[in-house]
Amino acid sequence: MTESEAPARKGGNGWRVGCTSVLALAVAGLAGLAYASVDSTYPDVDPEKRARLLAGYSRDAYAALGIDRTIEGGYVDVDNHNGFDSNYCYPDGLFSFADPPVEGAYQLIHGWSIGKVDRAEALPALRRVRDHLKAEGWRITRFGKDEQLEEWSVEAERDGGFSTGITWEAEFHRLGGGSGGPCAMDPGWPKKKREEEKEQGYSGSYDGPTLNFSPALTPAGTPDGR
Repeated sequence: MTESEAPARKGGNGWRVGCTSVLALAVAGLAGLAYASVDSTYPDVDPEKRARLLAGYSRDAYAALGIDRTIEGGYVDVDNHNGFDSNYCYPDGLFSFADPPVEGAYQLIHGWSIGKVDRAEALPALRRVRDHLKAEGWRITRFGKDEQLEEWSVEAERDGGFSTGITWEAEFHRLGGGSGGPCAMDPGWPKKKREEEKEQGYSGSYDGPTLNFSPALTPAGTPDGR
């Protein structure tokens, strides 16, 4: 990838995981998926099953980078993390603070980042990811340098509302990426328990699934890589 290639888009993007945390994935590219439905009924999907699918997408893209480093699960700091987060989902397809989220519905996100990655390593790596994702049937929705920020990205989507992508931030010498999917209902969220808690004065909402694992991201050629 060169700086002269066509810019991807103005302004920020949905893959700036390295800037803050996994939460940054929800800001743009993936957040729209949470509000894309015009029906308050989402399909039942076990959160662990969805998590393993998203982690698989992230592992595949990470392996395609060709960078000989492993990212273990967990959070070390903004430059080094690998884990899951989730968004609320809303009933009418449009985000509104006036609307309560659908109880038991979640949008899961997997995100990661690594630091100390220089330009000479990052830009060819992003090109390899683009080529690999295209070969695997993903639709490339963004590739190149941001018009306003010193960032280079590759982003892709596929049928079913799934997205994956990676961004390199020149200022911080940091690669960050992840994968996200559409809203789903957590079949383990018990309606009876909610009713009992409400009767006892509990007024909180569903906080998203609890996941106690995040598979390591490994280079290609290793047992967990491609």
